[in-house]
Amino acid sequence: MKKALYGLISDTHYHVWNAFASTSHDGMNSRLKIQLDATWEAAVAAKNAGAKYLFHAGDVFHVRGSIAPTVLNNTSDLYNKIRNELGLEIFILAGNHDLETNESVLSANASTSFSKIGAEIVCSQTPKTFKVDDVCVHMISWHSDHKALLNTVKELAKTLDPSVPNDLIIHTSINKAIPGMPDVGMEAEEFEGLGFRYVLSGHYHNHKEVIPGVVSIGALTHQNWGDVGTTAGYMLINEDGSYSQHETKSPKFLELDADLDAEKVKGNYVRISAVIKNDEDGKKLEELAKLWGAKGVARNFTKESSLVGATAATAGTAKIDGLKESVGNYCVLLGKSSSDIDVSKLTGICNDIMSQAEGAE
Repeated sequence: MKKALYGLISDTHYHVWNAFASTSHDGMNSRLKIQLDATWEAAVAAKNAGAKYLFHAGDVFHVRGSIAPTVLNNTSDLYNKIRNELGLEIFILAGNHDLETNESVLSANASTSFSKIGAEIVCSQTPKTFKVDDVCVHMISWHSDHKALLNTVKELAKTLDPSVPNDLIIHTSINKAIPGMPDVGMEAEEFEGLGFRYVLSGHYHNHKEVIPGVVSIGALTHQNWGDVGTTAGYMLINEDGSYSQHETKSPKFLELDADLDAEKVKGNYVRISAVIKNDEDGKKLEELAKLWGAKGVARNFTKESSLVGATAATAGTAKIDGLKESVGNYCVLLGKSSSDIDVSKLTGICNDIMSQAEGAE
């Protein structure tokens, strides 16, 4: 096994979930516990691989400006355990979901509370740099304006020591990180030639190396139906300059058709999309999924009788495979209608609203 320099997680979105969740006698939300267990799993893996540091690239919490005490207290206890029992130094970046304000203001950042357990908190309009053994890790917290973020990155680049590797951790949308998502974020190519070994970005919930060296970290776990098809987990940045991505044991959100696969169903949240003859057919599919160990089942059934006389999808609607893409395309369309509309900001606001709505299922 390669020796890891540091572990990296992002977009944990700790939350008191409603869908497929229950609450124990001590107030612990069952799906919050899954997220906390995945965090511990990632921290232990980093420790076992030889790392001494754990970085979080933002969106620690899910609901902006409102955090349940059971979420805050249980999460704080876990990070204290990671620091004291595993001995990992913790660095936490402010993401947009952590902030009460639109910009990175320390007093408006929910994860600032972790400073009391010794974690380093990065939440300002200026970068912070940490020496991690022989590597410089630079962190820049949430900027609502992509141009301002790029300017900050370029100014930081002027100060880099070229004799050591320089990694940059940010929280922003990188185009092409999520298939089908309209290009409303930053182009990966904008970070080329600036002197960073890696640009590692939180925000989009899919792990992908968009271009060599520019990586969307991805969320630690799947959290709602918007995460169907995405790659979640944690990263290990190794001493030799390589990195690896690892999924956790946490459940995934899956979209399946009537031909259910027992291996895929087991332990996951499944939404069954199928054309059925009657309600009894749908009930049988749902019961089969539960028998095979699904942690939760959602229906997306269409009765054959309702298809009579239905028209085929147009070329435009056929390309829209989900609400998020539909809204994203609409924001782009609005942007074309008026130069006064900031498409990136509008899309970000809409995504926040949808994410919070999905969390309130």
